[in-house]
Amino acid sequence: MSVVEAARSLGVSRPALSAFLNGRSDLSGTMALRFEKAFGVGMETLMRMQTAYDIAQARRGADEISVGPQSVRERVTPYAEPTSNIDRNVMRRLRAEAARRRTSVSELVEEGLARLLAESTATDPLPPLPSWRSGGHMVDISDRDALYRVMDEE
Repeated sequence: MSVVEAARSLGVSRPALSAFLNGRSDLSGTMALRFEKAFGVGMETLMRMQTAYDIAQARRGADEISVGPQSVRERVTPYAEPTSNIDRNVMRRLRAEAARRRTSVSELVEEGLARLLAESTATDPLPPLPSWRSGGHMVDISDRDALYRVMDEE
């Protein structure tokens, strides 16, 4: 089958199919669907092949890609905005300490709770941690996930 015949069958221009066949353009979702309808090769299979090729090409050039001295995922927000009804003076002190340590308020609170829990012994159980009302929600601060959910809601 010639490129002209294949292009006609697929409903695309000859230059578009030629560019794809000669590696000058990537496989699009629409082109993959056209191949599936015309030749019976699954669109998902074709797109996985394109993705695998794209990943291999990117990995081949990985040494040429540089990022700043500190990657984004390593950066830490020096402080977090207040997201709950914590006393202003307490929040101000938490922010100042978080900024001094170059960490977030959440990480600072988590560190403090971990330290508190580590200091307890089996013979000296900790009293229940307090709860506080934040915008109508009662939150047990020992439940980190619940605490973060409430903080994110506000």
